[in-house]
Amino acid sequence: MAELKELLEQVKTYDWGSSRLALTEVSDIIKAAFGAPAKLSEIEKSLIGLLQSDATYAGKQYVCRELSIIGTEQSVPALAKMLTNDEYSDMARYALERMPGEAVDEALRDALPKTSGKTKVGIINTLGERKASSASAALGSLIYDSDKMVAEAAASALGKIGGSQAASALAKAKGETSGKLQLVVLDAYLKCADQLAEQGKGEQALAIYKELSSEELPQVIRAAAALGRLNMIKKGTDKK
Repeated sequence: MAELKELLEQVKTYDWGSSRLALTEVSDIIKAAFGAPAKLSEIEKSLIGLLQSDATYAGKQYVCRELSIIGTEQSVPALAKMLTNDEYSDMARYALERMPGEAVDEALRDALPKTSGKTKVGIINTLGERKASSASAALGSLIYDSDKMVAEAAASALGKIGGSQAASALAKAKGETSGKLQLVVLDAYLKCADQLAEQGKGEQALAIYKELSSEELPQVIRAAAALGRLNMIKKGTDKK
């Protein structure tokens, strides 16, 4: 590990435009450790140490890319601290998005009330990509946020997450929103129905499709609901 330590000292001062040799060599060491969990764990600890140092932005970004591949729950505390920092939040999210474990979802949820604007939107998007069902309640509340970007991101994320809790939040929001936000809510609600249909939960999906066939809703939404219903009929999952 002495070689890795020396290389990470070079990564610590790395900046764009300078030699990437040290980064390439660290990546090679990581690849060579695949299949050796104990060794990977030690490497991960070293990478975490660099994140917690005064390393350059570019150096930390490189580390986050590597942690997106080998990171485990031991990386979560260090990355969670970065989530609420506007400068480092994006790279932290990149690392966390592919990591398994409820600890990651918890860190992302905890960061929501501590952030705002684009940083909060980014965290919401990551929760959606992770299909973090444990965040459904928090996201449901954010549909009513005064920041429209946050509200729309929350609705969209619920559509990606799916499930009964997300569907319930969107069902409530569709009658309490208007304009562009309502369209995002309706689209997300459709996505929930599509997921339910794919999961074999035909009755729940059909109920949503029927709800979204109301004449008072935009034609594009009604057409999509009709298509969803048609697909269920073709698959024989339309339970009347």
